[in-house]
Amino acid sequence: MGTRISVSLKGSLGLDDASRLLDELAAETGLRWHEEPVDEGKVLSGGLVEILLVAVASKTAEMAYEAAVERAKRVVERWREERLDKPEASVRAEPVPDAEAAGAGATAAEASGAEGVDG
Repeated sequence: MGTRISVSLKGSLGLDDASRLLDELAAETGLRWHEEPVDEGKVLSGGLVEILLVAVASKTAEMAYEAAVERAKRVVERWREERLDKPEASVRAEPVPDAEAAGAGATAAEASGAEGVDG
Protein backbone atom coordinates (compact mmCIF):
# COMPACT_ATOMS: atom_id res chain seq x y z
CA MET A 1 0.00 0.00 0.00
CA GLY A 2 1.03 3.57 -0.65
CA THR A 3 -0.08 6.76 1.03
CA ARG A 4 -1.91 9.71 -0.48
CA ILE A 5 -1.09 12.99 1.28
CA SER A 6 -3.61 15.79 0.71
CA VAL A 7 -3.28 19.45 1.62
CA SER A 8 -6.54 21.39 1.51
CA LEU A 9 -6.52 25.20 1.58
CA LYS A 10 -9.66 27.28 1.82
CA GLY A 11 -9.76 31.05 1.95
CA SER A 12 -8.41 34.11 0.25
CA LEU A 13 -5.51 33.00 -1.96
CA GLY A 14 -3.27 34.84 -4.42
CA LEU A 15 -2.78 33.79 -8.01
CA ASP A 16 0.63 32.19 -7.41
CA ASP A 17 0.01 30.85 -3.88
CA ALA A 18 -0.74 27.28 -4.99
CA SER A 19 2.34 27.03 -7.21
CA ARG A 20 4.61 28.46 -4.50
CA LEU A 21 3.27 26.00 -1.95
CA LEU A 22 3.61 23.11 -4.43
CA ASP A 23 7.29 24.02 -4.92
CA GLU A 24 7.88 24.24 -1.16
CA LEU A 25 6.15 20.91 -0.50
CA ALA A 26 8.15 19.17 -3.24
CA ALA A 27 11.44 20.59 -1.95
CA GLU A 28 10.73 19.60 1.65
CA THR A 29 9.21 16.13 1.11
CA GLY A 30 10.95 14.98 -2.09
CA LEU A 31 7.57 13.91 -3.51
CA ARG A 32 5.82 15.03 -6.70
CA TRP A 33 2.86 17.25 -5.80
CA HIS A 34 0.05 18.38 -8.07
CA GLU A 35 -3.11 20.42 -7.77
CA GLU A 36 -6.47 18.67 -8.09
CA PRO A 37 -9.73 20.43 -8.92
CA VAL A 38 -12.26 20.96 -6.16
CA ASP A 39 -15.95 21.09 -7.04
CA GLU A 40 -17.14 24.30 -5.41
CA GLY A 41 -20.59 24.26 -6.96
CA LYS A 42 -22.00 27.63 -7.96
CA VAL A 43 -19.77 30.44 -6.74
CA LEU A 44 -20.95 34.07 -6.67
CA SER A 45 -17.66 35.65 -5.65
CA GLY A 46 -14.14 34.81 -6.73
CA GLY A 47 -12.71 36.04 -3.40
CA LEU A 48 -12.66 32.76 -1.47
CA VAL A 49 -11.36 29.62 -3.10
CA GLU A 50 -10.47 26.06 -2.16
CA ILE A 51 -7.51 24.19 -3.59
CA LEU A 52 -6.34 20.65 -3.05
CA LEU A 53 -2.66 19.72 -3.36
CA VAL A 54 -1.84 16.02 -3.50
CA ALA A 55 1.20 13.72 -3.45
CA VAL A 56 1.38 9.92 -3.34
CA ALA A 57 4.22 8.12 -1.57
CA SER A 58 4.86 4.53 -2.64
CA LYS A 59 5.49 1.84 -0.07
CA THR A 60 9.04 1.54 -1.39
CA ALA A 61 9.90 5.17 -0.66
CA GLU A 62 12.85 5.41 1.69
CA MET A 63 11.28 8.19 3.73
CA ALA A 64 8.41 6.91 5.83
CA TYR A 65 5.08 8.46 4.99
CA GLU A 66 4.74 9.68 8.59
CA ALA A 67 7.83 11.83 8.08
CA ALA A 68 6.46 13.15 4.77
CA VAL A 69 3.16 14.08 6.44
CA GLU A 70 4.97 15.87 9.28
CA ARG A 71 7.15 17.76 6.81
CA ALA A 72 4.08 18.74 4.79
CA LYS A 73 2.39 20.01 7.97
CA ARG A 74 5.45 22.14 8.82
CA VAL A 75 5.58 23.61 5.30
CA VAL A 76 1.86 24.44 5.32
CA GLU A 77 2.07 26.05 8.77
CA ARG A 78 5.11 28.11 7.77
CA TRP A 79 3.35 29.13 4.54
CA ARG A 80 0.20 30.17 6.47
CA GLU A 81 2.24 32.23 8.94
CA GLU A 82 3.53 34.36 6.04
CA ARG A 83 -0.01 35.55 5.26
CA LEU A 84 -2.01 38.32 6.89
CA ASP A 85 -5.33 36.62 6.08
CA LYS A 86 -4.47 33.00 6.89
CA PRO A 87 -6.49 30.46 4.87
CA GLU A 88 -7.90 27.36 6.54
CA ALA A 89 -5.53 24.44 5.98
CA SER A 90 -5.59 20.71 6.65
CA VAL A 91 -3.17 17.89 5.89
CA ARG A 92 -4.54 14.35 5.59
CA ALA A 93 -3.01 10.97 4.80
CA GLU A 94 -4.90 7.95 3.49
CA PRO A 95 -3.84 4.57 2.09
CA VAL A 96 -4.02 3.97 -1.66
CA PRO A 97 -3.68 0.77 -3.74
CA ASP A 98 -0.20 -0.26 -4.88
CA ALA A 99 -1.04 0.42 -8.54
CA GLU A 100 -1.82 4.09 -7.86
CA ALA A 101 1.18 4.55 -5.57
CA ALA A 102 3.63 2.92 -7.98
CA GLY A 103 2.98 5.42 -10.76
CA ALA A 104 2.55 8.55 -8.69
CA GLY A 105 5.05 8.01 -5.90
CA ALA A 106 8.22 8.80 -7.80
CA THR A 107 10.28 11.70 -6.56
CA ALA A 108 11.07 14.73 -8.68
CA ALA A 109 14.59 13.37 -9.15
CA GLU A 110 13.26 10.02 -10.38
CA ALA A 111 10.87 11.77 -12.76
CA SER A 112 13.76 13.73 -14.28
CA GLY A 113 15.81 10.56 -14.77
CA ALA A 114 18.22 11.16 -11.88
CA GLU A 115 18.81 8.51 -9.28
CA GLY A 116 16.05 8.61 -6.65
CA VAL A 117 15.95 7.79 -2.97
CA ASP A 118 15.40 4.13 -3.77
CA GLY A 119 18.81 3.89 -5.39
